Amino acid sequence: MKTLRLFLLFSLISTGAFAQLFVNPVNVPDTLAGTTFDLVMGPSKTSFLAGDSTDTYGINQSYLGPTLIFNKGDLLQMNVTNLLNDTSTMHWHGMHVAPEDDGGPHTKILPDSTWSPDFEVLDEATTFWYHPHLHSKTAEQVYWGAAGMIIVRDPNEASLSLPRSYGIDDFPVIVQDKTFDAANQFMFANLSDTTMVNGTLSPYLEVPAQMIRLRLLNASTQRAYNFGFPPTIPVFLIGTDGGLLETPLSINRILMSPGERTEIVVDFSGQVAQNFLLMANNSEMADGISGAPLGPGGGPGNPLDGNNFPVMEFRVVPANANPVTVLSQNLNTFNVPSMQDVDRTRIKIMDADTSGFPFLINSTPFNHLYINDTVLLGDTEVWKIYNNTNIAHPFHIHDVQFFVTELNGGPPPPYLRGRKDVILSIPGDSLTFITVFEDHADSTIPYMYHCHNLFHEDAGMMGQFLVLDPTPVSVNESFVYKVAPFQIYPNPAGDQLTLKSSGTLEHLKLLEVFNVYGQRVLHRDVRSSGIEMTLNIESFASGSYIVRLQSDAGEVHTLRFVHL
Repeated sequence: MKTLRLFLLFSLISTGAFAQLFVNPVNVPDTLAGTTFDLVMGPSKTSFLAGDSTDTYGINQSYLGPTLIFNKGDLLQMNVTNLLNDTSTMHWHGMHVAPEDDGGPHTKILPDSTWSPDFEVLDEATTFWYHPHLHSKTAEQVYWGAAGMIIVRDPNEASLSLPRSYGIDDFPVIVQDKTFDAANQFMFANLSDTTMVNGTLSPYLEVPAQMIRLRLLNASTQRAYNFGFPPTIPVFLIGTDGGLLETPLSINRILMSPGERTEIVVDFSGQVAQNFLLMANNSEMADGISGAPLGPGGGPGNPLDGNNFPVMEFRVVPANANPVTVLSQNLNTFNVPSMQDVDRTRIKIMDADTSGFPFLINSTPFNHLYINDTVLLGDTEVWKIYNNTNIAHPFHIHDVQFFVTELNGGPPPPYLRGRKDVILSIPGDSLTFITVFEDHADSTIPYMYHCHNLFHEDAGMMGQFLVLDPTPVSVNESFVYKVAPFQIYPNPAGDQLTLKSSGTLEHLKLLEVFNVYGQRVLHRDVRSSGIEMTLNIESFASGSYIVRLQSDAGEVHTLRFVHL
């Protein structure tokens, strides 16, 4: 079954018996552009079905959010107001931003308050998305509709022959599954029985008879989709999570797990007045994938599990003026990090509690106060991911894009050779990726890595890491101290740390060490006439620490170190 993963995207088939199902024009979300973005997340009601409206969440609208258009190099001001009756966060999924701007579970937005991060867009042209990331509430808040798409543009992409007119030949396709009760209300389910696109049930999209671009986002909480078009329709994979591929890849299938994005170009030339279906060929998916024939959690009676089913209909209309007719063949250039430059290799094993649930990473449930990994700024790292469970897990990492270097002992298939931040690992899989941790470091706020099955994530299948600047910390110039500047070494440190002064330490009275959460882990009265002091830190957990020195006169001096 694993060989099925090597087949790529789409099987556009004629509508036939499904023609009567697609009666609603698909919603194409409005866009927001510029450098200041005001987003208001709150409760709402949306009419999906005849009868009662459905209680939903929306961002600037009743369900989902607008598509945000960013330009590489822009300095953005984001203002996110939370009008939900619950705490939330807002995560810019896939973006390379500082941890304080990342919107992970530590950066909470209380009800009736506004979070205002600002950051530079460092990413190249691609498709990202935004959604809440509050621990234990992510699945619920995304399921109810708090999510939207992000499109990043850059000069390289603008110079290429590609469809890029939003809503004309460049379309967002946000796929989710839902279950409704008898009163038209959402029933929060692991695997639901009805799909929607951009918040539209039974959707159809009129497309011109020319090359069009589809930005696919699997925004479901758990379900994977094996999307397909037939070989009679030319389909080209042009981009994955983190940007354009080096060259277009002809495909007819693509397997997408929750959180993944895929950009494809479909050539509808010569197909005027023809209708086609976007199919989910889920009968072909490997065992253990959510929604596959032997996937977990669907239960009897769910018509989507293990079956092939239509997701939306395309209705081909005449071509627009000046359509894209030739696809650029040189899309991007990759600078894949060298294995010769690897500073550290990390092992991440997907396993489970002794009872079989919750699923975990390295047998460790998520804990807000525990830093699982410490990464040094500028390091090149290899991460090896092993799936020792009976279910597939989409592994996602914040902060960076990575390149898959190995899948089950061999090179990755062509569709996995672009930049990625989510990778599906099916039972028994082993995969390796390489990445570089650049630009952002913070000794307090961590980044996350986790399963993007949102039910697994909320149940604790998540870890966190700090990115620390290994540059020796100099004297804090905002404090004046009578004795010449101190040094601490080695930094990063192992079992012992030495504090050294060019003068004496006789004026010191108190030494304290604090971890990244402000908890004091060492307290020592200091009375010494020497110039060196050795601290035993063998029992400290890995991470970043602050040394606080206080003199008899009440003056304070701080230094920072990393314990490996």
